[in-house]
Amino acid sequence: MSYAVWHWVYQTKPHSQYTLPYTAQSPISKKVREFNTVNDIWKEIATIEDSDRYSIGQQLYYLLPLFANPNYVITDAHFNAINEYFYVTDYNIPLGKTLDDTDAHKLSQFNIIKNEMAIATKHKADNNGRSKS
Repeated sequence: MSYAVWHWVYQTKPHSQYTLPYTAQSPISKKVREFNTVNDIWKEIATIEDSDRYSIGQQLYYLLPLFANPNYVITDAHFNAINEYFYVTDYNIPLGKTLDDTDAHKLSQFNIIKNEMAIATKHKADNNGRSKS
């Protein structure tokens, strides 16, 4: 979900450079490794997640295209959740009648979206406002 938010903010176009199976260099270990299944991609993402200098969304935004086709990890469900987040926040639509009735998974997703959206939009604004001289 975190990567999908950054993808949403920057409106990047996924590439199809990598088609399973393939070999690519790990951005963390710098070793060339085999990626035979989507699960191998998720294992590499887990190693990126262990490095917590930046948000996971920011790390994946910059590193995922170096070793994987983003289409292997982004789904329409991610974008549907982002759209739903904006509908709920923009139009003040409640997620449930009470907090106890609200889906915990959806609350978790909305929290990720809110946090990554703030970081990504700030990052984009900082980069766009930076002088080139």
